[in-house]
Amino acid sequence: MSQKYDVVIVGAGPSGLLAAKAIGLSGFKVALIDRKSDITRLDRLCGQTLVSMNDYYFGDIINYNRQGKRIAFLNSGFSFKYDGPVKNCNAWHIFSPNGNRLPFGLPEETRKKGDQGAVGISYDKEILFKCLLEEVEEAGVDVFTGINVSEVSTSSDGAKVSGGGQVFEGSYVIAADGTNSRIAKLLGFNRDRTFYSYLLCLGWYMRNVKAPELDILMSSITQKTVAPGLMFVFPRPYEDDLNVAFLALDPRVKLEDVADYFMKENPFFSQWFKDAQLLKKYAASQYIYSPVKEPYMDRVLLAGDTGACQELENSGAMISGWKAGSAIAAALKEDKVGMQAIGISNYVDWWKSTYIEKCPHEAYLMNFAMPYVLDREEDLDYIFSLVKDPLPPCWNPYAAMNHMGQLIQSLIPTIQKERPDLMPKLAKMSQPMTEVLEVTTKACKPLAEFD
Repeated sequence: MSQKYDVVIVGAGPSGLLAAKAIGLSGFKVALIDRKSDITRLDRLCGQTLVSMNDYYFGDIINYNRQGKRIAFLNSGFSFKYDGPVKNCNAWHIFSPNGNRLPFGLPEETRKKGDQGAVGISYDKEILFKCLLEEVEEAGVDVFTGINVSEVSTSSDGAKVSGGGQVFEGSYVIAADGTNSRIAKLLGFNRDRTFYSYLLCLGWYMRNVKAPELDILMSSITQKTVAPGLMFVFPRPYEDDLNVAFLALDPRVKLEDVADYFMKENPFFSQWFKDAQLLKKYAASQYIYSPVKEPYMDRVLLAGDTGACQELENSGAMISGWKAGSAIAAALKEDKVGMQAIGISNYVDWWKSTYIEKCPHEAYLMNFAMPYVLDREEDLDYIFSLVKDPLPPCWNPYAAMNHMGQLIQSLIPTIQKERPDLMPKLAKMSQPMTEVLEVTTKACKPLAEFD
């Protein structure tokens, strides 16, 4: 027998939890379903930071109320309790393979501003899940765990979600089941999306890493593996612990080889990890698509990473989830009183204008695709050697690419004079991402069905 609700939400990550809270607080009956038996358990690699704390991100700006222990999204007008530890992230530095630095901010300057100088914050995601789940349950939401959704069907007046021998019916469904969304695949949302590659990740919580700074974000690139590999280092909110992730877009790359290169072989980085203690291991794998342009179809609304290019980051997932929940709550009220339906269209308009148009996914992907543009380590070493002044403090993947583009434009006269061979490569940055990532797309496609 079906269990009947006003709304069924699939996926209890940050997006689904905030969507559930928004609708529950509005007084409607909500079922929140997740595949995990314990929603508060983190079972895949995540940077566990909020971007961006010092500029607008998807039309919102975030503030951490340290005294009240709440994370607030000031433009959207929502907040939630987070009573775990927090560490300010005071800059983002990208290093070339030989250690030349491209700094988005200088920590010695941003630290002087305290909380208002931070480009992001690091937090414990398991505690964040616990706090959000408590607020969701206080809002009257029914939570169902350990359910893998196997089927979704829709009609003119509702939708039905099946999984684990249970059936849930609602007037609407919110799909917040992440970047590898089963619902997006089942209902055809992926049909018109461009597939680019995988994002494959392996990482550890670490201690005793002798990095230059322990309260900044750091990243780098290697060309020494079969295909390019990347490293991202995130501060953790516990003493001097770090969250170190090794990434690749190409399945031919062994992530263990990427980790070994940075931790054992590279003369500059291996010194960081000489005495490192590996505490806890995580992994993740995701599809990278172009984003869904129409996030609503047949009583199903996509929220968070489900319709995004790889992901919206934790910040974007939270913003999208709250807005999706608010939109569905408005749609339910409209349905009940016979009003003109505008709630969902407002969300769709926000998605298109704020995400699709103002945050082009090609700019986001260039954060991972740079080694497919500058395809020799010597190229990046040279360009970074030309950097004399820090770029604006930033932990925003879209803004960072704008800053980097402006920097490269300023360096063009020098590059033309000293390294004219780089000019055709740099021109590749303006090519369609299908061309930039053509090699890795071909490597990925034989391994799985995507639509």
